[in-house]
Amino acid sequence: MTIADTPPQPHRIHERYLELAVPGASFGATLAGILAWQLGYEINFQFFAVGCLIASCVLAYLAWIRPKKDIVALSTPIYGVIFFVVPTEYTVGVIMQLVYAVSLTILLIRLKVRFGKPGTAAAMGRKLADPLLTYVDQTRDAFAGITPETAHEAAVVFVQFTHGEYRHAAQRAGAQTGDGEHAATLVRAFAVIKEHAVLIDKSLCRPVVYEVFRLEDSALLAHPHPPAYDDDREFYAALDNALLLLFSVAWNYSEADRPHLLACQAFVLKLLD
Repeated sequence: MTIADTPPQPHRIHERYLELAVPGASFGATLAGILAWQLGYEINFQFFAVGCLIASCVLAYLAWIRPKKDIVALSTPIYGVIFFVVPTEYTVGVIMQLVYAVSLTILLIRLKVRFGKPGTAAAMGRKLADPLLTYVDQTRDAFAGITPETAHEAAVVFVQFTHGEYRHAAQRAGAQTGDGEHAATLVRAFAVIKEHAVLIDKSLCRPVVYEVFRLEDSALLAHPHPPAYDDDREFYAALDNALLLLFSVAWNYSEADRPHLLACQAFVLKLLD
């Protein structure tokens, strides 16, 4: 099973409902207030601001559970209290709440586009978040028999590359021969990273012929290659797959290196987008 075959996790579905709750609560409460006034119930419109306050708290929570924090989204409950704590007239209240609801919706879209997928802040510090955890679990048994030394080398090459130490990563990756089951796939992963590290270090362009994975490697890749990939996409997809594969090997078979790998988790999660 590849990562693309994994069904949606329950907590992902829960987060989608929370995302829908942001515009739903903010616009819903305001529209309910407008309807109440149209029916003759002249209730202080301030009370209908509770929807905006709830939506602000939900948005702040969605910002908090992401590995990269959006300070603006996190602070929306404070602005919600400031804006709506004072009683307002009907017309002013309607305008303020509608504008605020639109702002929250825009911030939600910005959060999803610029700040990645959710992964609880607590989990980010101690364990892997999905979908990375799923990929690591799926590929654990594929490399049975690998030695701790090789797994450690995978961790070192991965960390060096992610930290921009391209020359050292290339030298280290070039010295690896792989072992255990699917040793050839692991060797190809090291070769891909070595090639990219050298090209980046020397500021060179993509070569005409470059290192790629083979068809028999597909079950071990987070992003199996579809036929529609052009050269540029295939070139960079190979790097993403190689980095993810080394991460999985290092995580599963070199427990001592896990703290260093966890520090790179936000970067790795972006490779799975």
